[in-house]
Amino acid sequence: MIDKKRIKKRVAAVMLTLMTFSMLSGCQKKKEEVTTEAAVVDEDNLTDEEGFRTVKDYVQTTKNGVKIRRTPEDHGQVYITLDKGVDLARTGVKDDWTKLLINGSSFYVQSKYVKETTIKWATETDVNVEQHTIYIDPAKQITEDHALEAVNPDLNIADVPDASGTNAERAGMKAKMTAASVGVNSGVFEYDVTMSVANYLNSELVKRGYTVFLSRSTNNVNLSNAKRAQMANASGAEVFIKLEAASSRDPSATGELGFITTSSNTHTGALYQKNYELCYDVLKTTCEMTEAPRLGIYETDNLTSLNYCNMPAMVLNMGFMSNDNDDYALNNDDYKKRLAVGIAEGIDLYFKSIKK
Repeated sequence: MIDKKRIKKRVAAVMLTLMTFSMLSGCQKKKEEVTTEAAVVDEDNLTDEEGFRTVKDYVQTTKNGVKIRRTPEDHGQVYITLDKGVDLARTGVKDDWTKLLINGSSFYVQSKYVKETTIKWATETDVNVEQHTIYIDPAKQITEDHALEAVNPDLNIADVPDASGTNAERAGMKAKMTAASVGVNSGVFEYDVTMSVANYLNSELVKRGYTVFLSRSTNNVNLSNAKRAQMANASGAEVFIKLEAASSRDPSATGELGFITTSSNTHTGALYQKNYELCYDVLKTTCEMTEAPRLGIYETDNLTSLNYCNMPAMVLNMGFMSNDNDDYALNNDDYKKRLAVGIAEGIDLYFKSIKK
């Protein structure tokens, strides 16, 4: 027997969807606001393959330090940590968890840390807002890898007569991953510092509308410097920024230092001007935000990750783990947050400058 009420209900839902698409495609001049109630798609309590009730609306974080996880579990791996007031697309709810769509993938947050909110649909003045894709490489990892790789992709390893032992670097070969530096007083490893700043930076950039890729989300990986750059190339990112916190033989060495490849680099030479502008802008704003000494830009073709990049790329040495003051600062959460904001400001400045 045909259920007329059920059919009527489905037709109404379809009409509502068509009306919504009509408003969007027409780019109406009047600013339209869609409430979460109007955007919810909950016909017949549909559920996805994970058992989440399907919805399509928006939520906002209600406090600082909200952890967005890769799985709906209390101890699930953290993808990103967000501050209060960040708008997020919600795609499902189940028990005490909310399912989110971020950068094209599904993530999860405990429902008690978000609330329903209203999102303004794009207007004619909004549709030209540009979004950019950033690749962040937190330097180092727990595992050292002394196997060799070509320092530059243009090097033909088959032509190298002896690419081993003491002749390796002269032959254009370097270890895939050297040991991380260690805080002179803190005893904290460089890979922990760079991962922490990268997470803060990820959060800050997402808030500003960027799409962000990280080379790693944990210290327990084995990714060579060349591989990280190749992953960046495959991601379609517009810029590559490597975060490091090196040690120096001089314990008085302190401050922030940028690295780029030279204008004569066989693989990246054509990108020299953009590399320089990116590094200059990021170094400038980061030092302004942290008040750390600005040590300038060092040009070298001996950094594997930069040599492999097909987009503007730089390394930011955020401080020296061998210096008492830098070691203390790099293990301070407030300082790391200021580092993240400074880097994000520099990225903003770079994209504004290249449009002129």
